[in-house]
Amino acid sequence: MDDIPLYIIIFGFIIGVWLAFRPSEWAVEGLDSASKYVGFSDYTAGTISSLASNLPEAVIAIFMFTAGQHIIATVTILSAAGFNAIILGVAILIATLKKKGHVDVPEGLEKKEAPIIRWAIVALLMTVCFGFIEYFQKTDEIAVLTKPVGAFLAAGYIFYLIYLAISERKSKNKRQEEGFEYEKPKLSKHMTIIILLLGFCGIILGGETLSFCVEELIHAQNVKLRPEFLGLILGAAGALPEHGIALVSAAKDEVEIAFGNAIGGILQSSLLIFGLLGTIFVIELSPFVLLQLAATAVILWFTKRCITDDKRFDTFEGIMILLLQFFVFAILIEDVLLMGP
Repeated sequence: MDDIPLYIIIFGFIIGVWLAFRPSEWAVEGLDSASKYVGFSDYTAGTISSLASNLPEAVIAIFMFTAGQHIIATVTILSAAGFNAIILGVAILIATLKKKGHVDVPEGLEKKEAPIIRWAIVALLMTVCFGFIEYFQKTDEIAVLTKPVGAFLAAGYIFYLIYLAISERKSKNKRQEEGFEYEKPKLSKHMTIIILLLGFCGIILGGETLSFCVEELIHAQNVKLRPEFLGLILGAAGALPEHGIALVSAAKDEVEIAFGNAIGGILQSSLLIFGLLGTIFVIELSPFVLLQLAATAVILWFTKRCITDDKRFDTFEGIMILLLQFFVFAILIEDVLLMGP
């Protein structure tokens, strides 16, 4: 079979990016409407909806894993967490510059997100320590994320979602007793189902299209790209929905949506998606993987400090988050991509 022309691959990649971006917006809109029918608060509805905006990188990673491209799949997942960290830093900068230096932490973020952030910091640092132990013990083998470790990472976030659902039910009963009127969904029940189906089907098609184009790029005779670089591109493409939602929300002073979406993207990529895929596929704990996990833990520590200590974000903290994540990507680009195969 002849190689597919490069221009067709590029065109297919553009289509795949659109399918990763636009249908995820439909899925977010559908989940937001469905959450309002159930009676969830805006914050909990946003958390559930952010799961849809993180689906593209999960679907892309699954297709790459099944195609045997484990390095690309792993870098896709963790670089998506890294790009979400960059978006968090940019959102903080936008919000603090508009508020002349600092912005208060949203109440929903303070009350509901702090516990999972603390747990994630410890869990990710323990995973990094586990990776180093694996390296010392397996001198002739690669260090891999074992299935129990991956399962515990995912379980932490799943239990957090259960906690949200239980606390939301209690809050709902209390609000009903007080005569609180919920915001009505923008979509009918039938349209909600249709939008959800279109969104999820589009995300799956987009992930398959992007993974196919990457496979063709790998085998193209006139293109020589390292797998890590391709994973970086896919991670950026998969994180596009969070980028748009967070930046637009920050510009409109909707800081709860902006910060919640970015932080949710970091947690879901590094805990839920990374952990679940680690229980199904073999994930190599390469130096970049351990470095990104450690950087994610530090960025979450920055965030936790803002939430629990002074209850505000300032411009300096936004800049430090950006510098840290750019530093990690610089190491990947210089030491992995430019040093040759």
